[in-house]
Amino acid sequence: MLILGVDPGLASTGVVVIETDERLRILHKEVIRTKPGQPGPARLGIIADGVRRVIDDFAPAIIGIETAFVRRDAPQAGLSLGKVLGAIMLTAYQSRLDIVEITPRDAKRTLTGYGNATKGQIERAVSVKLGIDKPLRPSHVADAAAIALTAASIVATLGKK
Repeated sequence: MLILGVDPGLASTGVVVIETDERLRILHKEVIRTKPGQPGPARLGIIADGVRRVIDDFAPAIIGIETAFVRRDAPQAGLSLGKVLGAIMLTAYQSRLDIVEITPRDAKRTLTGYGNATKGQIERAVSVKLGIDKPLRPSHVADAAAIALTAASIVATLGKK
């Protein structure tokens, strides 16, 4: 099974495709970037088009999306992230993918057993699970891989019930 993991962001959206059949392995990784000077709808379009391209190229069955983490001192950032999430979810829905929403805390707990794990701990856990020597870079790619791995874990757990 192929799973698409997405770490959404208006400036940088991390995207990873993993395969879960025989062993966990990464098939694709990238960061979809937009420029601050571009109009908001254009930036959302770039992100949606990038996600759709990956869906078309790899035909995943499931998309795992990190849900919004909104800081109280930055409400505008939360609104922007909500728009990005909406664009990605609509793209996934139109592509008929099953959507799994994952909180950062759930990803941390699934990968390390601890919901307050550090970035470094998550990066190491992702590397171990994917059998790679070095942490994935940039961090948006590592975060997207963590989301994909968490989605794989959730699907495996549901499949056993």
